[in-house]
Amino acid sequence: MYDRRIIKGLVYQDGEFKQTNVYINGEKIALISPEIFEAKQSTDADGLFVAPGIIDAHVHISLHGAGGNLSCDDYRSGSIAAAYGGVTTFIDFLGEAATVAEMRDFFREKMEMTQGALVDYALHASAKELKDSAGEMADQAAAQGTPSIKLYTTYRPSGIYSSPQTVEAFIERSARGDVRIIIHAEDDALINHENQDARNLAQNRPPECEIEEVRKIAEWTRKHQGNSYIVHVNCGETVEMLKKEYSDILHRNLYLESAPQYFVFDESVYKGEDYYRYTITPPLRSAEQRETLRRNWREISVFATDHCPFTLDAKRKAEGNLTVMPMGMGGLEYLFPLMHSFYGSGVIDRLTVNPAKMFGLYPQKGVLAPGSDADIVLYSEGPAVIDKLHSAADDSPYLGLEVNAKVISTMSRGNWVVEDGELKEGSAGKFVFGRL
Repeated sequence: MYDRRIIKGLVYQDGEFKQTNVYINGEKIALISPEIFEAKQSTDADGLFVAPGIIDAHVHISLHGAGGNLSCDDYRSGSIAAAYGGVTTFIDFLGEAATVAEMRDFFREKMEMTQGALVDYALHASAKELKDSAGEMADQAAAQGTPSIKLYTTYRPSGIYSSPQTVEAFIERSARGDVRIIIHAEDDALINHENQDARNLAQNRPPECEIEEVRKIAEWTRKHQGNSYIVHVNCGETVEMLKKEYSDILHRNLYLESAPQYFVFDESVYKGEDYYRYTITPPLRSAEQRETLRRNWREISVFATDHCPFTLDAKRKAEGNLTVMPMGMGGLEYLFPLMHSFYGSGVIDRLTVNPAKMFGLYPQKGVLAPGSDADIVLYSEGPAVIDKLHSAADDSPYLGLEVNAKVISTMSRGNWVVEDGELKEGSAGKFVFGRL
């Protein structure tokens, strides 16, 4: 007899849905079979879709933003929001380190913040201009189970900038295959740092900032046959440039991530009275760039949120001043329904197996298969409205939007965290060691 079973659902395997049943023992999937076997606990999923738990590969939990503001979600509230969105694993970031010792310290500090998590989490390492070598930093990142290293090619005034020499050194080191270099790609020299009016955010950081920086990264990646990943791609023109000039490395050495906000909104929101709700970096783009991005969605390997909500009060109090404006918006619980509304089941791999493989979590995560963690989301298809907010934030620009999918239940390692829309206490998330 199995511990749990989910029967009569349409189960996602190998890119398609099949009428079958999922059997679970402890924290693991034990069997997937059309046959009916006994279990201690049974869930009837008739009329529902059964998919692997969603992986949000880009979140910022308890991030210190401009103006002395702390982002709203800690590991408990963030994981509650995650569970309501079918997310069973999210990947947060360590602080930006210049030395191996700093990276080690940032890892220890982050692990002390994870109490209260209800779903699992992994971590990206982060670096800035180096005092130790890229090789030493990469060795440490891999050893501590955070084999992805984030670099910023902007934010020079805040001290987390990485020079071209540092970025190339990391890409060269990544060719060994045990680390992936993930890059916030904006050419800092092309940004207007003088104009501090948030209403001009899109003009201050024009599309060329991303396009030209990504071109440099692609050149280094091709030169060294590295292992690179561009976060929150926001310009459709960037994708088209890569298809035309770097098709030999796209999806082989160079991978792209984007976020729902760049598919849903455009820069016209900065003209509205509530412009501050949309203050994010990189900024929203023109309707034309957005449409080009939408057309090229198949070139995006991973959809993730860049979840980083701040209170409306903190946003308003900045009075449009970018020096004190906390940048970011929430989205953790809306990732799946938003992207499903654009592309249907075509988004599932980009939310599950792809990020699991990118960041060394596969096959423990990202698939429904015997031996994998029993991370499972049940959802329905049909008209729905985003009308609830389970984050600790008091606002989301996504509220009120119509979608075509609704998460019903979310299971993390064999335990329901959300069941039929109700939060279940008792689950405990844990760190997932990444290994490429």
